[in-house]
Amino acid sequence: MEGIRAELVVEDPRQCDVAAASRGCGPIASVSRSAVPDAEGRVHDEFTVRDGDRPDSLGDATAIFSDDRRTIYRLARTPGRGCVCECIEREGCTVRNVQAADGTLFVTVLARNLDGIRAIVSALRETHDDVQVGKLVRAPPENDAGSLWVTDPDELTSRQREVLRTAYEKGYFEYPRQASAEEIADDLGIATPTFTEHLAAAQRKLLAECLETDGERRTSPPGNPDAD
Repeated sequence: MEGIRAELVVEDPRQCDVAAASRGCGPIASVSRSAVPDAEGRVHDEFTVRDGDRPDSLGDATAIFSDDRRTIYRLARTPGRGCVCECIEREGCTVRNVQAADGTLFVTVLARNLDGIRAIVSALRETHDDVQVGKLVRAPPENDAGSLWVTDPDELTSRQREVLRTAYEKGYFEYPRQASAEEIADDLGIATPTFTEHLAAAQRKLLAECLETDGERRTSPPGNPDAD
């Protein structure tokens, strides 16, 4: 059986206390979520902030562990508010990894097939203004070990390829993001809205291709695939 791994980037997600907390410190990693409510009906999120980035105060978050390398915080929240992770799980998919930086949420999602990813992206875009697919990978079927599915860059215009390639090379899709939209647009010599428009168009084409076609193109995986 094949599976899909998608890395989603959600700017300023609503009802996400972890993303909001990341505005007051450095990058947040190792986010975990409790599923069983406490006596007051709340669930808890825990996350890690590196030693050099930890603030004296982080809103409603409570420090529960600290050493010379990191501090682990806990946040209590009311479940069912429609946060990003709950939205993903309602579509029957699995949240594999969650990180945050400067108010942006980075979520790795596991789905059974491409329809699951399409449902997630569609559902999130109903309530969030900026949802991007940073990476989309399909695991090889059992009889095709060693191959990964990718989209066809020939579907893009030369300008869209240039924008997408520059964004990738500058670390726009990395966590934490290594370059802002303004910085990449300046490198390309275009206005920031023009950059985001070209980037969105390129992502729409690639996403439409991988979600709606059956004749996928295959290629060898990179030498160092991302660790889960």
